[in-house]
Amino acid sequence: MLSAENAGFAETAIRSAAFGLKNQWRYDVLHYYFGQTFLSPGFPLSAPGSVLSRASLVTDIANRLGTADLHAARLFNKKLFMTLQGCDVRLASEGNRRNEWTMCAPQHCELYQRCTDALDHRRHFLIEKVLPLFDRVFYLNPELGHVVPNGRFLPYSNVDVEQFDVAPPSTQGRLKIVHAPTAGRIKGTPMILNALEQLRSRYDFDLILVEKTSHEQALEIYRSADLAIDQVLAGWYGGFAVEMMAMGKPAACYIREEDMMFVPDAIRRELPVYRLNPGDLVESIAAILDRRSEWSTRGQASRRYVERWHNPKLIAKAMLDAYESPDSIFELAPGAD
Repeated sequence: MLSAENAGFAETAIRSAAFGLKNQWRYDVLHYYFGQTFLSPGFPLSAPGSVLSRASLVTDIANRLGTADLHAARLFNKKLFMTLQGCDVRLASEGNRRNEWTMCAPQHCELYQRCTDALDHRRHFLIEKVLPLFDRVFYLNPELGHVVPNGRFLPYSNVDVEQFDVAPPSTQGRLKIVHAPTAGRIKGTPMILNALEQLRSRYDFDLILVEKTSHEQALEIYRSADLAIDQVLAGWYGGFAVEMMAMGKPAACYIREEDMMFVPDAIRRELPVYRLNPGDLVESIAAILDRRSEWSTRGQASRRYVERWHNPKLIAKAMLDAYESPDSIFELAPGAD
């Protein structure tokens, strides 16, 4: 932790730059995250109304200074890696045009206008000028493959699956459906709630919304649930679904077919997530509820999937191999494809 959580942008930038300039020479490998580096620690250079958003020349100078540490690291033969998560590099305007269903729309994301007015410009600079400086680039959401052509999809490693006990879904009695909203509407929560409300007259279930609680309390709630409904706009599942699958629970979300070309064949074949259609959520959820008898089997497949593709130990081993040789094949499960 380079600065306090409540630190301002200036303090964060100064502390980050000072640490990087002083310490990055001690390391052979530098792995950055969320499109940020020591000299570009994520503060909004292009915030609406700021001096930088009004003066493109100043913005361009600031962007170029922000890559000085990367150029210096390459000069000294450091190995550079970057992991991208989503909105660090997702082009809102392009995603809105390309996708029928997406969080990048004014009705789903409060920041959409800011993204199209200012932040997409910075993301273009990241894609075109910054990412080519890295030896390897990974992204956690398959959609990013459209804008990061030389990157590679990397599954989440947020769950230590060995620490998760299996808690199979119940096969009878009142259903327990769980959903974990985030701030705003980017998961499609209003759409999900509307669909489930329409299904109450047809199915007997409790809907549990997990929000504003500790992670430990959330996990306890997850263990008591039978079915997880994750996001329906991102086109992929999130960390919440991984935790549920690790417990042997079935999970459902929207999987965008146009993005699957960026996912390894073996992961696509084994993907156990129930697929939801955002354009007809009522009936696609109903079809899952009608198949309750297979949930235990689907939950078992989900657990195996997490053990195979979201195991942090296996991901760490593959990453260490990449650190040794950045041009090597990044294999999470050798022989899987």
